[in-house]
Amino acid sequence: KFVIRRLPNMTVHPPKFSVLGDSISTFQGYCPVGAEHYAPDTGAATGVYTVEDTWWMQVIRAQGGVYLSNQSISGNTISPAGTMGGFSQKRLRGLSVEGEEPDHILLYAGLNDANFGIPLDVFAREYQALLGNLLALYPQVQIHCGTLLLGAIAGTTNSMACFVQRLVPYNEAIRAAVQATGCHLVDLAATGSRYTALDAFHPTGEGMRQLAQLWLGAMDGEGAKK
Repeated sequence: KFVIRRLPNMTVHPPKFSVLGDSISTFQGYCPVGAEHYAPDTGAATGVYTVEDTWWMQVIRAQGGVYLSNQSISGNTISPAGTMGGFSQKRLRGLSVEGEEPDHILLYAGLNDANFGIPLDVFAREYQALLGNLLALYPQVQIHCGTLLLGAIAGTTNSMACFVQRLVPYNEAIRAAVQATGCHLVDLAATGSRYTALDAFHPTGEGMRQLAQLWLGAMDGEGAKK
């Protein structure tokens, strides 16, 4: 069970959450059609049977919030140069639904940029531009930006230490962009943790629970406050 953790500056109504990211944050029926990595019919293989098993819905529930929209797409990169790359204005506008705007946006993306070798300067520029575009559309929103973690395959000794090191400068770019725009840093990487994963990237059901707990812990810290 999760302890309800109230975010600062909560509105009088239950806070509305939207989600933006890549395959780790997808679930069939809750993200753009055909963009999902997780679905009910793959639950036996992934351990993620329903949307309630996803890290982001667990965070929303624990915060006493309500789900509004999810614009996550498998394979997405922050940079338009990557496969399925970039975040169009149409997609960002999709974070609101029928005139309802989010109070909070959970942004977790960038692993694919590191994996596909997007140059660091390009990533840094595009990440900050994304935050600027979100704030222009939703001036009152609180954007929670997760730094990047790598999963660990259960029962193996492959730590992928080289890729963990590759993430270090990308996480520094995320921290700098958050500081420059006044958004909220959810510094998962600072914990030094890993989550249980299917392939070092995609969490299992257990990994989703671990990732949710890491998000909640980081959101409770000073980094989640303006």
